[in-house]
Amino acid sequence: MVNIAILGAGFIGDLHSNSYKQIEDANVVAVADKVEEKGRKLASDHGAKYYSDLDQCIKSEEVDNVDICLPTFLHAELTKKAADAGKNIFCEKPMALTLDEADQMIEAVEKNKVKGMIGHVIRFWPEYIRAKEVVDSGELGKPLFGYCERLAVLPDWHQDNWGLQEKYSGGAALDLHIHDLDYLTWVFGKPKRVMAQGVYNPQTIKQGGLVHITTNIEFEDGVAGSAEGGWAFKGSFPFTMIFRILCTEGTIEWVFRAGKNIEERAQATKVTIYRPDGSIEELDVDKTDGYLLECKYFVDCTHNQKEIKKATFGDGRAALELALAAAYSAKNKEIVKFK
Repeated sequence: MVNIAILGAGFIGDLHSNSYKQIEDANVVAVADKVEEKGRKLASDHGAKYYSDLDQCIKSEEVDNVDICLPTFLHAELTKKAADAGKNIFCEKPMALTLDEADQMIEAVEKNKVKGMIGHVIRFWPEYIRAKEVVDSGELGKPLFGYCERLAVLPDWHQDNWGLQEKYSGGAALDLHIHDLDYLTWVFGKPKRVMAQGVYNPQTIKQGGLVHITTNIEFEDGVAGSAEGGWAFKGSFPFTMIFRILCTEGTIEWVFRAGKNIEERAQATKVTIYRPDGSIEELDVDKTDGYLLECKYFVDCTHNQKEIKKATFGDGRAALELALAAAYSAKNKEIVKFK
């Protein structure tokens, strides 16, 4: 049995904790949050102990794994503390706000010989996995272009709207758009150059947060990619996820609208292949929730002493580097080249 501490009782903390409920070898034993009402409620839901002090929670002897579901500006500090306490770490994306922080996190995990994983859930999302399998198989020939889309209203689970403040969240480029940037690199490899355009919310311009961004990426072998993401939409605009991968022998596509706050993830939509002969194929895809799959993978790796190979700290750093490059390009109207 793996004993888990949830740091942060907001939307993601609640989502992760409910995933652990469904995993045989997982047991949520502690919940920490500065907002006592939220923290105590989530702890009560799991028969866990509530902590108002994050350090005390991390250092608890009964805790094996720490799941960090707090704002991004806290990720590096808490990861280092958890690693120094000998705990395995699951840290929500984005990994950090800067590459220097990401490097410190990697160093802390390696120095203390603990396991670390970043919450890049798209690497566990069945539709995205299936599409990558099709591309990797070569059945559609050579990939030429990949497109991803992630559109939303501003998340209403951000306590005190911290997500709108770039110094805390990195803005939509790091907090939301990074999912699709990570996926495109997972499918196509390391980027060569990036060019992006962005939109700022006039009400938060002084805080510097991008609220919408489109990023164009050049990969090796002439493959290109583009991703659009943002949370500037209003009202009941549904959380929208799209991917489309153009190959020499066909196209694979998925279009999904998941309610305002991703609460309708289980609805049925098909991953579809369009072939040159006019035939259309709808693929069978696992219906297991991606958040459950990533939590299950983390528990399995830590419980059975397996190497973490998906959504590693290295993957998290690479996604962060690309998202930071996109944000820089959008702000400075420059092309960013990768070495």
